[in-house]
Amino acid sequence: MSSLSSPVPVILCGRHAEIGKPVSELLVPEFEVIHFIATNEAALADIPRLLKGEKPQFPDTSGVGTQNYNQVPRAVIFGRGYDITEVEQFREASEGSNADPVAWITGDPNKKPDPNAPPPGPGYAQFAAIQVKEKLSAWKEEGAAQDGIILW
Repeated sequence: MSSLSSPVPVILCGRHAEIGKPVSELLVPEFEVIHFIATNEAALADIPRLLKGEKPQFPDTSGVGTQNYNQVPRAVIFGRGYDITEVEQFREASEGSNADPVAWITGDPNKKPDPNAPPPGPGYAQFAAIQVKEKLSAWKEEGAAQDGIILW
């Protein structure tokens, strides 16, 4: 297993780039969002590619990710707009792509918003970034050896 770089490169998956942008900025300096994914199609195609160290099939035009593909991501972060079954599907599609353990950080299904609810309001990006950063930091402090789903 290789050591973690600093900042740790991560993939961010979210339904709304306007939430993803402040989340990505709040994860700095410890973590770097290299790529933002907003659709299931892009997640299925690009997460395995990025975890292999390849460039994505679907370019990140959101302005959220740095597009610094020189390092392989060590974590994939999902907003609460993603269902746990979708995350499991993306993880299965990526099986064998990564040489090092990957943290799959996703929203707790017991705290998932109503699908008909409007997009989250002000303060949500800050709340999400704090929660995700805590989980990622704990994973990193434990040696970044767990390859699995971690709920936030």
